[in-house]
Amino acid sequence: MYSIKAIFALVFVCLMIFEVHSAATSRGCSQPFEEYNSCGSACEENCSGVPQACILVCKQGCFCRHGYVRGSNGNCIQHSEC
Repeated sequence: MYSIKAIFALVFVCLMIFEVHSAATSRGCSQPFEEYNSCGSACEENCSGVPQACILVCKQGCFCRHGYVRGSNGNCIQHSEC
């Protein structure tokens, strides 16, 4: 039979995994077609393309999902809607 310590350790690990997953998926990305990325591009693509002057550093925050670009109103849209 499992010891009490082993059961508590398993419950603790499960709770930690759940907490990390919850925090990563709900970091305030409330706009449609956005997702949180801890190391996204500092030069997000928009309807005009990628900005010319771009530094290659990680930026954390909400970014448009793959296949979407940032529209002039700030929402993520498909490039065909530009």
